[in-house]
Amino acid sequence: MRERLHAAAVIGRVQLRELAFSPGPYVTLAAGMAVGWMLCSGFARAIDSSGFDPRRDPVWDFLTRAFAGAFGPVFVERMLAEGPFLLIFTASVVPLVALLAVGSVARFGADRVSGALELIATGPADGTSCVLGSFAKDAAAAAAGLAVIALYGALLAAARNLVVGPMALAALPVIFLTALAVSAVGLLCAVVAPNGGAAVAVFTGVCILFLGTQAGALGASVSAFQSAAQTAARLVQWLSPFFYAQVCAQGYGGGNALEYGGGLALLAGLTAAALAASHLVLRWRGVRP
Repeated sequence: MRERLHAAAVIGRVQLRELAFSPGPYVTLAAGMAVGWMLCSGFARAIDSSGFDPRRDPVWDFLTRAFAGAFGPVFVERMLAEGPFLLIFTASVVPLVALLAVGSVARFGADRVSGALELIATGPADGTSCVLGSFAKDAAAAAAGLAVIALYGALLAAARNLVVGPMALAALPVIFLTALAVSAVGLLCAVVAPNGGAAVAVFTGVCILFLGTQAGALGASVSAFQSAAQTAARLVQWLSPFFYAQVCAQGYGGGNALEYGGGLALLAGLTAAALAASHLVLRWRGVRP
């Protein structure tokens, strides 16, 4: 175990160094920050003497109408109860998390096909070390990116005379643990799939399934697919990191610290379960495709 963790740390360090010298994370981080700036600026423009009026900004007018139509007005009220930063933090980090997860999935699948993993496994490392190394790289990069976005959000708030509310701050650990769970699920897809392309396809399908069922569970009664989506959500929600993120949001919004902490613990548990499943599959099948 000690040798495996040491090998995972070395692999993660090497992959993180490679990531630091590639333009991808900086481009996605800049794109997320641009989205945050647009949302914050539009929110500030939409405030008048009577309060927040989304009709004064076309972006917020579209977003509030879309969210209200899909999830109902109560969802919009809760999302904007303390201002725009809950949405800003979430939207700003999505491009970076997507890049990290898809990149790790594609790389692991490609390394299996090329024989790189088999070559590494002849030394002190094994397939599980490679999975843990990729996961450690994603965790470190996500933590750094989220810290930059949080600082950027504080600067936006100061520049626009707004305040980052406690709900948005409480969402930061939820976002981070959700990113870790998504990365772990993606690596499990890469372990199960035969190659990089299939791994990305499986991971994309799983994410669409999780997001679709979660949207159906939150959706308004006018949604045509709500009934079927809610039925499916009952079956797959316990495997979805987005469901546990919703549990955290409900716990904090309702003032239930136990539910909020339980959601965080379940997110961490889901991450550990996905990594353990990857280890078992690799132990059974090996690193060959």
